[in-house]
Amino acid sequence: MGGNCAVPQFINTYDPNDTRLGDTWLLGPQLHASTGEPVITYVNKVPSMAGTESNQGARIGKYAIKQGATGSLDNDFPMLRYADVLMMKAEALLRTGRADEAALLVTEVRQRAFLATDPSKAVVTGAELLQGSSYQYGIQNEDGTVTGTGGDDIEFGRFLDELGWEFAAEAHRRQDIIRFGVFQTKSWFNHSPHPQADSRTLFPIPNDEMNKNPKLTQNPGYND
Repeated sequence: MGGNCAVPQFINTYDPNDTRLGDTWLLGPQLHASTGEPVITYVNKVPSMAGTESNQGARIGKYAIKQGATGSLDNDFPMLRYADVLMMKAEALLRTGRADEAALLVTEVRQRAFLATDPSKAVVTGAELLQGSSYQYGIQNEDGTVTGTGGDDIEFGRFLDELGWEFAAEAHRRQDIIRFGVFQTKSWFNHSPHPQADSRTLFPIPNDEMNKNPKLTQNPGYND
């Protein structure tokens, strides 16, 4: 069986020249630190949750792995980066009708990712940020095909893609897809929206906390 890995549909959204793909995800041959011999070759293929091989699926490689580590790591984790600030401002501009101004900030964030490959691809326009998402949303079949509606209909979907590429493996995604309405409406890999998806945008309050404070009321959708 494999371990934690990326959803293939997401990996497929990256531009091949975007260095964030290789900076964030481990794909291809992985070499032994001492001998340089191939140990395993990761592929962007995950047939199902219950039927994967150990080399299937891109693994997180965004944070340096301590040499000799075999289990839990103690990496520093980014809570807020300058790119966060730029993208928050860009989203505010985009949602208030100032797409071209937003595009300048998104381009600034993208420049690092294309500097060594194709700098022209760092440039994004306001019109592009107003487009839908390139993510092929839908249930993935075991043969790798996807049955679903795609992402063309997501408002500001291209901007959501930008957030995914920049902040992958930084604990942003759930809140981002809730904010853009994706969590409540879209499917991916083996996930379909919960029948009460709107109420699942908030987590339930633990019973221990409810018992401590009689003034608390449970969040909607968790009392049944």
